[in-house]
Amino acid sequence: MKKLLFLFALIISSCSSFKSGLTIPANETFILGESNSKNYSAELVNTSNNEVKIRGEKKQNGEYTQGFGLAPKGKATVYVSSDEIIKFINENNESIKVDVKLNKAVPGMRYIKN
Repeated sequence: MKKLLFLFALIISSCSSFKSGLTIPANETFILGESNSKNYSAELVNTSNNEVKIRGEKKQNGEYTQGFGLAPKGKATVYVSSDEIIKFINENNESIKVDVKLNKAVPGMRYIKN
């Protein structure tokens, strides 16, 4: 019985995801995954009325790896390798809100001015 409960708890913990509402102030960039060491995916939903740019870069040298503009009310999934960071770039004069659902915890995040 104890083994069955342990197995059930292990399955539930491995199926967890992390959801957060992200607000990016006007003319700022949010950087995700600077301290991350594992691959992950993120489901994104732009709940704002302005586009936000999504840009993937290599941690070591800032080399462009992937990117797109996430349209207002748009949805997308990004697959991020362990050696990448993802930037959410807000070039608008008002805040942007993005719902982010990560398939695992991702350490290392901060804001910078554009």
